[in-house]
Amino acid sequence: MSLILDLIFPKKCLNCGSNGQYFCSKCLSTQRYNQPKYINQNSKEGSLSLFHYENIIKKAIFELKYHFVTDIIDELADISATRIKFTFPHLLKYWQDNHFIIVPIPLYITRENWRGFNQSIILGQKIAQNLNLDFCDHTLFRRRHTYTQAKIKDINLRHQNLYQAFYSITPIPKNIILFDDVASSFSTLNSAYQSLNCADSVRCWYLTLAG
Repeated sequence: MSLILDLIFPKKCLNCGSNGQYFCSKCLSTQRYNQPKYINQNSKEGSLSLFHYENIIKKAIFELKYHFVTDIIDELADISATRIKFTFPHLLKYWQDNHFIIVPIPLYITRENWRGFNQSIILGQKIAQNLNLDFCDHTLFRRRHTYTQAKIKDINLRHQNLYQAFYSITPIPKNIILFDDVASSFSTLNSAYQSLNCADSVRCWYLTLAG
C-alpha cells in the first residue's frame, strides 16, 4: 500500500521540493545543529536541542503540528536519532549505561483529542527505539489547558502560563530525558521538571528536536 501511495503522492523534500524523501541530503547538509549544554543545577544535568529551529527542520515541525502531516515522523525520528548516534556517541553511551528513560511532554487532553495525536509521544517513542533507550509516557501529565507558548513573547508571561501546569505520578524513573519538539525559553521543560516528585533525586536531561 505504501508503494502505491508513493506513486500517487510522491514524497518531496519539504525545503526544496525534490522528489524521493521529505528530507533530501542537500538540504540536510545545510541544517545547523547545536551542542549539548551542561547545566549541573541540582539534578538537571544538561540539555540538547538537536537542530537550530530553522530551514527544513522548522518546516517539518510546522507541517507535523499544524497540518498534521504525520508521514514525516519516521524520517524526522531517523535523522534525529542518527544525529545523536554519530555526533554525540559519548552522551548516548552515558544515557544507555545509566538507563535513562525518555519521557515526553504531554498535551492537555482536549488539545490532543483535537489534533488526534501528541507529536512528542510518537517522535519520542521512535527515537527511543532507534537509540536503544526505554520510553515512558505514563509518568507526566498536564493538569490544565495552557496557551501556545510560541504566541507568548514575554518571558514572564510564559512562566505564568505554565505555572503548575503539570503533575507526575509515582513511580518516577531515577534517570529521565524530558523530550519535546521545540525549546526556546525552556519554560515548558522547566515546568515539567519542577512537577516531578522528589526531583532532587532524579537525574534529568532535556532533549528537543530544535531550539
